Amino acid sequence: MFLFCVFKKLWDRLFLIESNNKELFGFGAENILQKFLIEKNYKVFFNRILKSPYNKNHFLEIDAICYHNNTIFCIEMKNYKGTVYYAANFENDTFDSYKENRIIQLKTDKHLNQTYKELPNPLYKTILFTKQLKKYLLHLDNRFSTIKFISVVVFLNLSTNIDNIRSFDDGVIYLSELDKFLDQKSGNEKNNSWAVQILEQLPSFDKIITINNQPIQGIIKNNIIACHRPNIELQLKNIKTININHTLTSCKSKLKIEYVDFTTREFECQKLFISLDKFGTIQTHRLSNIKKIIVGTHTLRPF
Repeated sequence: MFLFCVFKKLWDRLFLIESNNKELFGFGAENILQKFLIEKNYKVFFNRILKSPYNKNHFLEIDAICYHNNTIFCIEMKNYKGTVYYAANFENDTFDSYKENRIIQLKTDKHLNQTYKELPNPLYKTILFTKQLKKYLLHLDNRFSTIKFISVVVFLNLSTNIDNIRSFDDGVIYLSELDKFLDQKSGNEKNNSWAVQILEQLPSFDKIITINNQPIQGIIKNNIIACHRPNIELQLKNIKTININHTLTSCKSKLKIEYVDFTTREFECQKLFISLDKFGTIQTHRLSNIKKIIVGTHTLRPF
């Protein structure tokens, strides 16, 4: 039995899914924004999501929601390199106007080779999220009609040239300007405790932390997770986190469930699979490859 359990866990490692380099790069930039806002003692909520108004199976996401002086700021962080400027419209090979819904990222490598990449304007995405957030919150509590909502995109590196698109009034700034922006654009009123309580309940992506401490975000497909041996069903709408402790010499893993009502439960489980929808790609995570499950979507369930 001992050798069988060791072999099974080693076999499961062949199916271990990890974050890619692009994701880790993005997480690193978001961590800088989070550290900046936390150290300044802002009331802030990270990586919140809302259902898309255009596709019920898609979600809108924002890096941070900052509640400051009774003003709600939706903050999107970008870690672009090089020069960023608006794309251009041409008519008969002659410049006509700028496409303010599209931007160009120009990068130059050490050999002076240049590459161009056209991207959606992140401010447009942030404005859409802000509008949906206001609509969502007003549905929960009409008192949000007295609160101002503002969109802002911050660029991490001062070395990134954003002269063509930078606008303090419109909310396209460097991270170093964010303090000033939050103070100047907010009101002079104190935050309301009722608003904080509702903002704390906003959904976020589900997250799987692998045994190598790699975070993977997405949407857990099932509303119920089935644990086998023993057979136990876990309703995700009631769960905040699942911590999993593994022992190489045992076929079973120890699960500690933290529910939304702050109660806990512990039991052993031998077999469990998690189907994670990662932006259209379905991943299957095996129990022995998971260290922790964070259910950010419990307020939206059942789907």
